[in-house]
Amino acid sequence: MDSLLTSASLRRLQVFLAVCETLHMARAAEQLGVAQPALSQQIKGLEEALGVRLFHRRKRGIDLTAAGEAFRAEAQKLLALHGHAIDAVRRTARGELGTLAIGYVASAMFERSFPAQLRAMRETHPNVELELRDENLRTLFAALEAGELDVALVRAPVAAEAPLRHRVHSSQELVVILPKWHPLAALEKIPLAKLATEPMVGFPDPDDVGTMRVVTDLAAKAGVKLQPKWKVSDVGSIIGLVAAGLGFGIVPLEIARLAGAGIVARPLAARGARAELWLVWHEARETPALSRFLAIAGKSRVAKAAG
Repeated sequence: MDSLLTSASLRRLQVFLAVCETLHMARAAEQLGVAQPALSQQIKGLEEALGVRLFHRRKRGIDLTAAGEAFRAEAQKLLALHGHAIDAVRRTARGELGTLAIGYVASAMFERSFPAQLRAMRETHPNVELELRDENLRTLFAALEAGELDVALVRAPVAAEAPLRHRVHSSQELVVILPKWHPLAALEKIPLAKLATEPMVGFPDPDDVGTMRVVTDLAAKAGVKLQPKWKVSDVGSIIGLVAAGLGFGIVPLEIARLAGAGIVARPLAARGARAELWLVWHEARETPALSRFLAIAGKSRVAKAAG
């Protein structure tokens, strides 16, 4: 290692800048709380390490050499960078800096709480860069395990086993959406048995998870088998096909509220007809920024429950 890297320590740079400010050894020593001979020795040692003269010694004081002027500018930059580095490390540890990669299933954006939480994270921690990914469940879990995502918002139930952790983000009533002219729209609540002979518009569910899993389990308990004739990848398509009269859909309440005037929503006459969103993350990769987001999500859930 170059001797300059060890001899020109941060303390020596601070001493040097103090002398630059006063251009007087005695006053600089008093300002720093050190003896003048010790101060003079530190400046001399710094000059020897650099191999240049930093000050002209004159009978009535000192002034900077050309090399000293150049070194003062660089020393100021170095000390500023040092301070910035310490501040950045501390702010990152507090979750105020860094990157937060969030994955989510597309339907999560239709719930008001999730966009509100993203906005709150942005407003309270503007120096945390948010990376957002809209993916299917398999891709989200693979990204979590690979460390490409910090957290994912997915439709429950899912098999989130160690080292993945999860908690409930939000819960909503599941409702049936129908064209308003459909005979079942006249009912206040719709039994699953009434839907058994109707074509259903739903999501493809190769992994047997999420909303379709909930609906299938509810139907099985009622001794009913639904007929998912149309399988689409997004809620917009479900709403569109229902509006076209091609079938009914079962969706979370907040999604049903987005449907047009030609569609009505009716509660299911079944206990436990609710859809949950889960937050899932890797237990060994809980960063400070993630902890901040989880806290925001937790507060909004408590506030919603209290309201």
